[in-house]
Amino acid sequence: MIWDFKFRFVFPFLLFVGLICAQTNVPPEIIATGDQSYCSGNPINIATDFDIIDPDDTGIEAFFIQISEGYTFGEDVLLLTGNHPNIGRTWDPVQGKLTFFSIVPSTTILYADLIAAVRDVVYTTTPNTERVDKIFSFTIGDANFLPSTGHFYEYIPNFGITWTQARAAAASSTYFGLQGYLATVTSPEEAQITGEQAAGAGWIGGTDAATEGVWQWVTGPEAGTVFWNGGINGTSPNFANWNVNEPNDCCSPNGGDENYAHITSPNVGNLGSWNDLPLAGDPDVTGDFHPRGYVVEYGGMPGDPVVNISASTKISFPSITSPIETTTVCGPQNVTLEAIPSDGDILWYNSINASTPIFTGNIFITPVIQATTSYFASVSVNGCTEGERVEFQVVVNQIPNVEPVVTFKNCDVDGTPDGITVFNLEELNNVTTTEPSNTITVTYHSSITDAEQGDNALTPFPYSNGTSNTVYGRVENINTGCFSVSQINLEVATTALSSDFVLSIDACENSASAGFSSFNLASLSASFMGQFPSGQNLSVHYYNTLADAQLEQNEIIDSENYRNKSPFSESIYVRIESMDNGDCFGIGPNVLLTVNTIPEFEIEQSEVFCIDGSPVVLSIVNPSDSGLTFEWQDTNGNIIGSSSTVFVDAEGVYSATATSLENCESAPVFYELLTSGVSTITLDDITVVDLSNNNTITIDVSNLGIGDYEFALDNEFGPYQEQSVFEGVQSGNHKLYVRDKNGCGITELEVFVLGFPKFFTPNGDLQHDTWNIIGLGPEYEALSTIRIYDRYGKFLKQINPGEAGWDGTFNGQTLAASDYWFVVNLVDASGNSRTFKGHFSLVR
Repeated sequence: MIWDFKFRFVFPFLLFVGLICAQTNVPPEIIATGDQSYCSGNPINIATDFDIIDPDDTGIEAFFIQISEGYTFGEDVLLLTGNHPNIGRTWDPVQGKLTFFSIVPSTTILYADLIAAVRDVVYTTTPNTERVDKIFSFTIGDANFLPSTGHFYEYIPNFGITWTQARAAAASSTYFGLQGYLATVTSPEEAQITGEQAAGAGWIGGTDAATEGVWQWVTGPEAGTVFWNGGINGTSPNFANWNVNEPNDCCSPNGGDENYAHITSPNVGNLGSWNDLPLAGDPDVTGDFHPRGYVVEYGGMPGDPVVNISASTKISFPSITSPIETTTVCGPQNVTLEAIPSDGDILWYNSINASTPIFTGNIFITPVIQATTSYFASVSVNGCTEGERVEFQVVVNQIPNVEPVVTFKNCDVDGTPDGITVFNLEELNNVTTTEPSNTITVTYHSSITDAEQGDNALTPFPYSNGTSNTVYGRVENINTGCFSVSQINLEVATTALSSDFVLSIDACENSASAGFSSFNLASLSASFMGQFPSGQNLSVHYYNTLADAQLEQNEIIDSENYRNKSPFSESIYVRIESMDNGDCFGIGPNVLLTVNTIPEFEIEQSEVFCIDGSPVVLSIVNPSDSGLTFEWQDTNGNIIGSSSTVFVDAEGVYSATATSLENCESAPVFYELLTSGVSTITLDDITVVDLSNNNTITIDVSNLGIGDYEFALDNEFGPYQEQSVFEGVQSGNHKLYVRDKNGCGITELEVFVLGFPKFFTPNGDLQHDTWNIIGLGPEYEALSTIRIYDRYGKFLKQINPGEAGWDGTFNGQTLAASDYWFVVNLVDASGNSRTFKGHFSLVR
């Protein structure tokens, strides 16, 4: 035989010049046995027996043993023990492969030495190894053998090779007659041996070149099989092992050119996973994505010969194959735990570090467990006690604490004394158990079976004991589901309040709400309890309806400050029961509430009260009740009367309160006495605008008096106006009248409005023959003067307001028609003066 440097088997041949003669060489048959369980911490032989059958050879150049499935890098190791002086060995931790070769170069290993050596190979590991079956392959070639597929896998280094070149090179390779092809990886075991345990990274037989995003195997027996659809978020119909965010070029705008599958460099992402690359890979020869080789797979092709050049054994980690779950129980009890071993026996311990088991066997019945407890089980094979201990936890949840039997009584108040009434079973929630209400649910059932199974829950209210006098309450913890059942016996009381015994409370309505008031119901409780023999520890409860009283729902909680719900009159239902056991002693509408109205009225005065006038009468009008009594008070709070009328002679705010026959008192009604008086107007309150195109008289109303006034000019009888301004007043003497609207009197005041003619015509027709100021009173005439000037300012004439006026002459000469100017100096009897200027026309 001749082996190349990679230990690839090359069939024997004889070389003659010009002639090649084939010589048949039978490959050896490898037989290995061993299916064992591993005892942690103890090295174990990987084969219980091993042999090589080769009819035409006595030795072999090299031999390979690999952990081909379940290998944990850095933890699992194969070691050669014993004395084997003729055999050299190397351990490749990446491939998990042990290689035997002759220590004498260019010589073979004798089969006898090899068989002895293989029988002395042991497997050892650390506690950190993956606890999965370890499969060991034995082969005469250096290709990795995978027992689960029966195929061989070989990494071929070839720096810079393209995918198509790799595909052709793989197809031209053979291995002991098996046809090679670019590897197709269809399982996690294949992914590990072609990736994690391969000697390098390289091409595999997947591509989406035919249809972008549809990845399929195009080599080997799986050719045409789709294994991925889409890009980085795609899906696999079977198995794929893409690296993180791969394949990442399936959907580029140009259709992508990374169309070929490649086992990623160990420096990138997950070890042994894939990425997609262009046909020639990354052109950067120093980068991690430049091709460095390819993976060839042998086996499964049509026409392949049957070869027995490999064998395999297995070492298993004994394990518990049954599901390991936490067992949860309610209350202290014995618990049955079961563990099924993959091999050997189950040992049970009461702690993780206990040295002595407490029981051996698959089924372990614990002692009575009071609280949450853990037991530990391990698998023992051939007396090994070093197996992994698995925790079996038993969680003991406490069952709710309940009263086993409860008697619940109610009163029969439906008018038929037949012992049948309705109950509110929810009233029992706090009686049957002391558990916090937010941790439990309480349901009621007609049978103990339904209660235990949680079926057919009853409607808790209203529940009639005509169905049954016994029900069962299920109290269940909402978090654990643990429950207890209480038997509830329903009884109907024979005692009752007399229907004639009705206590009444009267109240006056609140001023803001007609027909409503507040009542102290609790003040009646002693009277109700007095209807029953003493010493029974009774309590009184108040409700709005009979149903509420029967079912003990919607109780009036603030019974000392209850506000009626129906206006003016309302019946309240009373329930008397035992504070010891809740027994009902009586139910009925035994409280009558009556709301009496608050008196209402108005006040009016008989006439306006004028200052310095006669007293007036204040009277009650529109009273709400004919039987009211009254109390009057003045501004200072002094009582001034108690009848429906009162005489008052001073202005101010007066009040009256009314009290009804039911002793309901109104709020005070306040009345401000309406007063008035005659005006005190003087000329100081008057402003006159005269000698203008719009003469006006304006009254200052701020100081006219306390009355409400209106005004008229020149006529005492009006018409009167609200406005305090008169416009367009003719010059001359006027009388202004100020009248109090409330009838307290009229004040008159003489007012003069100064004026002058705009023109005069001194032509002797006795019409407008002279010109003078008009509208002045006598008090101005004596001392006032009028000076007349022509348009150039020449003084022409001085006249007196009381004279006939200017006749249009100067020194006896008739003046021409023109505009003339005047200056009036008005002086009254008190010496007060005013000056006015203006102009007029002389017309001829």
